[in-house]
Amino acid sequence: MSSVEESGAQQGHRLSTDTAYSRRSRFIPFYHHRHHNDYYGERRHRRRHFGKPKFSGFQPHFMAGLGEFIGTTMFLFLAEGGAKTAQLSVSATQTQTATPLSNETIMFIATSFGLSLLVTAWMFYRITGGLFNPAITVALWLTGVLTSRRALILFVSQILGGIAGAGLVLGLTPSNSVQQVTTTLQPGINIAQGFLIEMLLTSILVFTVLMMAVEKHRATFMAPVAIGLTLFACHLFGAVWTGCGMNPARSFGPAVVAGSFNSDHWIYWIAPLCGGILSVIYFSFLKLLNYNSVVLDQDSDTEITGLKPIHVRLWNFIRHGENPSALNPESSTHYDKEARKQFDNEQRQEFEEREAVRREMQDKPVFDSNAGEAALGNFSPPQRTADVMSTSTGSTAHHSGQNQSGPILPK
Repeated sequence: MSSVEESGAQQGHRLSTDTAYSRRSRFIPFYHHRHHNDYYGERRHRRRHFGKPKFSGFQPHFMAGLGEFIGTTMFLFLAEGGAKTAQLSVSATQTQTATPLSNETIMFIATSFGLSLLVTAWMFYRITGGLFNPAITVALWLTGVLTSRRALILFVSQILGGIAGAGLVLGLTPSNSVQQVTTTLQPGINIAQGFLIEMLLTSILVFTVLMMAVEKHRATFMAPVAIGLTLFACHLFGAVWTGCGMNPARSFGPAVVAGSFNSDHWIYWIAPLCGGILSVIYFSFLKLLNYNSVVLDQDSDTEITGLKPIHVRLWNFIRHGENPSALNPESSTHYDKEARKQFDNEQRQEFEEREAVRREMQDKPVFDSNAGEAALGNFSPPQRTADVMSTSTGSTAHHSGQNQSGPILPK
């Protein structure tokens, strides 16, 4: 036995598991690769194909991919189904002929996509994040939110979900076509215009995701609402000119189900990805400049203003010669380092005084009803009229200005 084990045995203590384990591992070859409860290294319930040490990340990736597939299918089924319904009147449903887009139709399509994304993203927000868009997946991968493996799984799941959603629209609606929901450039829109429209609209959507969902703040739980409203606003503009793809899965799914790819289909892949990269560049630039130092503590519990009211500033300037542009010391955007340092020192001194009072009250006996109040934060300055001192008998003696003798026991 080692010196540690011998000392433990002599004192009558039981050896710890870590000591015994480390001791055995020195003499038994390859002990670290064997089961802890089996001396001969035989695993009673060995799983040769899906052992935890090798496939420890399989279940999270599988759940994320499955959730994105179901969520993307649900989102595009609702959105594309609403868009197809908006373009078919009662008579057109019988003749399977689409009507031209009107203002009501545009509003119907935009509402279908916006509300569908809002609902489905909120449902899957705590499961997969509710991305449903390969452009957003690539943007989150570039910002470091997603690993390469997770991003690849989500990318493929979203593409498959787009195909499944378009297939459901084709099979569950009377018109045996999905041409009403395919994305293509309208007459009068050239390649450059269509590319820029898709890129800029997608960048707005991705930037909303970055600021509302990736950046954590008080309004993060409302991110699905903001993202859905952003998609709604983008469709109000882009639905007439490009079909407002903004999502490779949304454009690829109907094209696969319809069996036809337009000559401008590449725009609905490259432009959204470029829009996502543009948003990541802008977002990274804002993070580099520490953007949250510009506004006045948006997530603060108390109202904090950078400048004092104008009449106070004028009075201080006339009476005391104070700079009218001086900011309040308690503001996080204060640029006067000396005033900020003084404010921090005052706050630290007040905190230390409160802590000293709390520690002094906790040192007193419990039956003085001070320790409990101090633990709860309800304390007041200590009374200096008397001191309490513990004795060797376990009781306490109360010493004050008068001479008192004998222990004082609690009631």
